[in-house]
Amino acid sequence: MTTVALQSQLVEQLEDVAAERRVRSGDLLETAVRVYLRQVEQEKIRTEASAFRAMHDRLAKEYLAKYVAIHNGAVVDHDEDFQALHARVRQKYGRQPVLLRRVEPEPERVLTFRSPSVEPGRL
Repeated sequence: MTTVALQSQLVEQLEDVAAERRVRSGDLLETAVRVYLRQVEQEKIRTEASAFRAMHDRLAKEYLAKYVAIHNGAVVDHDEDFQALHARVRQKYGRQPVLLRRVEPEPERVLTFRSPSVEPGRL
């Protein structure tokens, strides 16, 4: 277990919210940190997805129909087999967020969802 020092005002706020919600302050703090870290990971993946879109033309020429791993805005690995790529990326980067995406002719897939329509008087 690691000890983390917090400013006394923050500790008071944490304890107040924990008491209000009837949870332990340690559990509340752990949840808050997990939520924050998840937000950081999501932002990193959004940044990597933006880099993927920006370099898509080059990627399509070199890696079409293959999977690429994007980390810090650069291709760090590629493979035809997603599972093999995933295993190597996990081995090298651990839990760091790395975008794994298949290179298609278009940078983004467009999904169209059709919703059913109801004619008046037919219910």
